[in-house]
Amino acid sequence: MILLPLTVEAVGHVLFNLRDVDRRELEATCWRFDSELLARATCTARLGFIAAADDLTPVAAVAAGECWPSVWQVGMFATPRWPEVGIPATHAVRRLFHGKLPALGAKRLQAFSIADHHEAHRWMLVLGARCEATLSGWGKGGEDFKVFVWRR
Repeated sequence: MILLPLTVEAVGHVLFNLRDVDRRELEATCWRFDSELLARATCTARLGFIAAADDLTPVAAVAAGECWPSVWQVGMFATPRWPEVGIPATHAVRRLFHGKLPALGAKRLQAFSIADHHEAHRWMLVLGARCEATLSGWGKGGEDFKVFVWRR
């Protein structure tokens, strides 16, 4: 795996090739699914990276932005090639969560995930999150979401 900076082109590639569950999750939280607008918004995150396969194909986008003082929203979405980069990307996220974010004053990290994205939930638990709540009907189509939280 190779870490690359967030760019509109790289994030756009991931968005155009999303896993089905990631697309459903994003669609449930957007006014309309527009890959270019989502790519531009993702690139405004204060911290993040693209996890690329060894052939430099963007596979996953990871981003973190401060919502309000000391509270950071984190997110990740990926293509079906996620298994190729999953383990090293997990290590990179741990470095981000345990190194850079606390150094920037982050006391709470949070992620929202559609209720049936079990792979993402397992991954966040591996990363040390706890499921804080289920938000019934939180998605635009009435989908339930879970809130995962990391606290310093």
